[in-house]
Amino acid sequence: MRIYTLFILSFLLITSCVVQEEPKLGPADDRAKEAIEELKDELTSAPAGWKLAYRPTSESGAYFMLLDFNEDGTVNIKSDLSANEGEFYDRTIYYRIDAALGLELVFETYGVFHYLFELQQASFGAEFEFLFLEQDGNNLIFQSLSDSGFPTIIELERASPSDTDKLSYDLSSNLELYDSLAPQIFGGIPPIQQVVLESSGISIFWGIDLAQRILYIDMAGVGTTIEEISTNNVIIDRQVGYTLLEGNIVLDEPVSFTIGGVAITLSQISLSQFTNEQQVYCAGTPINSPVYSGTISGLGSVSVHKSLFDSDGLDFQPMAEIPYSVNVLFVFDGDANSLFQGGVIEEEFPTATGFVFNYGLESETQPANALGFSLDDTSSGGSKTYLRTFDVVERVGNKMSLALTDSIYYDIEPTTEEEQAMYTITDSIFEGGDVYIFQLPLDGLTIFWLFNPCNGYELFLVQ
Repeated sequence: MRIYTLFILSFLLITSCVVQEEPKLGPADDRAKEAIEELKDELTSAPAGWKLAYRPTSESGAYFMLLDFNEDGTVNIKSDLSANEGEFYDRTIYYRIDAALGLELVFETYGVFHYLFELQQASFGAEFEFLFLEQDGNNLIFQSLSDSGFPTIIELERASPSDTDKLSYDLSSNLELYDSLAPQIFGGIPPIQQVVLESSGISIFWGIDLAQRILYIDMAGVGTTIEEISTNNVIIDRQVGYTLLEGNIVLDEPVSFTIGGVAITLSQISLSQFTNEQQVYCAGTPINSPVYSGTISGLGSVSVHKSLFDSDGLDFQPMAEIPYSVNVLFVFDGDANSLFQGGVIEEEFPTATGFVFNYGLESETQPANALGFSLDDTSSGGSKTYLRTFDVVERVGNKMSLALTDSIYYDIEPTTEEEQAMYTITDSIFEGGDVYIFQLPLDGLTIFWLFNPCNGYELFLVQ
């Protein structure tokens, strides 16, 4: 508190009336320099450095960090953020203390704070410049400088040597391995995990945002397969921040619900053993998939599996009166390239305007289940439709298994080359026959997101 008070007094004296007697404090620059040195002395005086649970926004979870400030203007920052192959686990960067609006702590060179600042095109709400507010006992209180809305308050607390044990390096890096085999367009979706309570056979599904430290808890059901949970489940639909501490996922606030006569409260999950298992996502082809095992207090042993289940995808249902469709630009290959803009669809069907997906359509002319393209017909000045029919082999949860047939529907006869292109392109998009269906959150529209785990192809359909 003395540091901040001294600095404010210097500014008050600058604007005060001129008096005859000499001021008791030195020139303003000297007083500012003294305040800077006092804050620097305080920052560098902690033998084991400082610990911080950095929460960039009120909605996000927290990142546990250890900061050790040095006299030479460097600071060593240890964090549990596994991004960039662990670049921010242990990094020494430069800092400075400025005297502008007040005493400002600025992390100068690129580090964990800058990485978080850049998330979501710098709209996430993280910061790397902080205004010193006060000293509260042994703790130092700062406020973010440029947050829109309510500024973030951070509190540096003197650390002890044992605090390094709280850094969950292994947990953080292993959780990153769940972020594979999933939609990636528009930033993708948070990795989905299935948490199985071994003693009761109850499954909990959530999306885990590894960057913002948020759990999107979707639903719980009795059983371990999608077929089982579909008959006895409860929608939870909760969003809660979390922190990684000592190998635990610690929720900001407990989440409670009842399923199958079992009362469940989630507040912390301890994860210890990490392995891989063979799991099938694509047409009977098994791949290595991450599995964590651990415990939840009061609930016993748990295992955490990679999943592609999303209850919002259940809303994708047959549409009798009108097909699903989307602008042809929104069909992508496994490298997130549009198949139309510079891709194979534009090459074969340069006048294509839309992708069409008939699902249970009741029509006197078009087939009930068919997919393909609407195109401008340059010869007539109108439009035309090329569709390839398919059979729905199985629908389980948000997974649809379909089999393309050799039957092509058209209202204007295609050339032999166009017909062959229809087979080639649709075979590529739906290779393997399995697609998982999600929803793209967008106000005012219901947009379904189809993902093919066999090749990573993605497309969007508007209801």
